[in-house]
Amino acid sequence: MQEKSGRVKSFNTDKEIQNLKAKASQYYASDRLVKNLYLIVREAKKSKDKVSKTFLFRYMLQGKIWQISLGKYPSFSLADARSKANEFNKILQDTENKAKGIHPKMLLEQKQNKIKTFFEVTEEWKKTQNLNDTTKLNRVKNHLNPFIGNKPIIEITKQDLLDCVQRLQDNQKLEASRRVFLIAREIMRFAVTKDYIQNSILGDIDFSVIFKTPKPKHYRAITDEVRFKELLLAIENYQGNPVTKLALKISPYLFLREGNIRGLRWEFIDFKKKIIVIPAKEMKGREDFIIPLCESVINILKEVQYYSGNKGYIFPSDISKSKRMSENTLNQAIKRLGFGDEMVYHGFRATASTLLYEKTNEHQQSKEVIELCLDHKERNKVIASYNRSERIEDRRRLMQWWGNFIDELKS
Repeated sequence: MQEKSGRVKSFNTDKEIQNLKAKASQYYASDRLVKNLYLIVREAKKSKDKVSKTFLFRYMLQGKIWQISLGKYPSFSLADARSKANEFNKILQDTENKAKGIHPKMLLEQKQNKIKTFFEVTEEWKKTQNLNDTTKLNRVKNHLNPFIGNKPIIEITKQDLLDCVQRLQDNQKLEASRRVFLIAREIMRFAVTKDYIQNSILGDIDFSVIFKTPKPKHYRAITDEVRFKELLLAIENYQGNPVTKLALKISPYLFLREGNIRGLRWEFIDFKKKIIVIPAKEMKGREDFIIPLCESVINILKEVQYYSGNKGYIFPSDISKSKRMSENTLNQAIKRLGFGDEMVYHGFRATASTLLYEKTNEHQQSKEVIELCLDHKERNKVIASYNRSERIEDRRRLMQWWGNFIDELKS
């Protein structure tokens, strides 16, 4: 490693080390026998010889110089320095260590700070996530931690993680296996950002090459206008919990994902501007999502306030207002209405998408506006092409048209 101070000196014997003199600025001398072993030589006013010589193990990794202080010469001998340097060089050259991104400096820091287990890393990772996403957290709890949770993060191999995925594949749980793979990759990337490991061992793996891929999932959905009307009228006559009924009533208008409707909070609502703003951390696409509100939705929200107040969750659990509605409540309600064989809650999105596309001539809004309202993947591209305006006024017109359409069906 060439230093700015000039040509690097070298040594091979104790005598050569003893002949190294201090200069106006510190410099490095390299060992000609052992790779990556150096002496840093500098002035030392308190030393009898006016010079300080310290052994260092210095190496380059991923464009960065790492440095470990070994000890001062002569109390730390040349033989001791070479023995320690050879030990560190073996760590650097080990194929498995290279694959995991393990290197000497990292190992020393891990020993000093206690090596974290996979479970401990996931606990840190969870704090950065949307904790309301119970399905995601349960996948970690049930399919990763039982098998590798107690293993130090730096010792986890690619095969350890792939085995967790393969267990689900063997049970024909293909979609769950894909989700677990993506979560494991996310956790390992988090570990890289925290400097617990140097490389994500799943970063270059294509799931579809190694594993069976799940077939695209088509949720049960009613797309026939007459049958949709019958469902809307059935919801109006729902005899169960009033909060559940109001959640069902508002859902055809908003056609949000099930997790988003359950996670709606009063602070997301701006009655003055007539919008809902769902924060990025709550959204699948990790972008703030704005929903213009039609008059019917505003009326339903005001009705909900009688039951849930105006703080916390709009549709809370019937057990505690501090908790969101449980995961299966809305699907169970649809079954009780007699539509379970034709419809699941997520189907409201397919219903809206199908009918909005079929009736483009009536509402006069483009595909881009429909996709923005659905918060589909295309939304980011559309936003970029429209100078981040998100076409709020066009969406407001479409959502009001859709609200009027539903109201007419019910009447």
